[in-house]
Amino acid sequence: MVIETQSTKIIGKEYSPLTVRKYTNLRNLNGIPVFVAIITDDNLEGLDDIVHSYANGLQYSLSTIQDFRRFAGGLTETLSQIYKRAEGIAVVVFPDKAAVASLWGDFMNHLHCRMELYFIINTMWHL
Repeated sequence: MVIETQSTKIIGKEYSPLTVRKYTNLRNLNGIPVFVAIITDDNLEGLDDIVHSYANGLQYSLSTIQDFRRFAGGLTETLSQIYKRAEGIAVVVFPDKAAVASLWGDFMNHLHCRMELYFIINTMWHL
């Protein structure tokens, strides 16, 4: 009698790198730190242009927690539409005495992805 066991197929699985970028000079955000994280194999050459363009095109002021939630969610959605091969996207904003995070994909579904993201963000505060 042969007993079959299930296993996760690793052969052929692509491992995309996590990239985290910190922005403190976005127009309409007045120096408020914004972290953009993305797990993807896509070319990220235009990431800065996309983030700056999104911030520059805001049609509302950022003065309430809800405004920052809309900003983070909208930027996450925009990035997910542009980077089709993305496995996870996170936008984390730190307005005065608050933190607002919008997570998509692997960041929403996998604890270890979130742990790595927040560890990197914690490290980047000191750079």
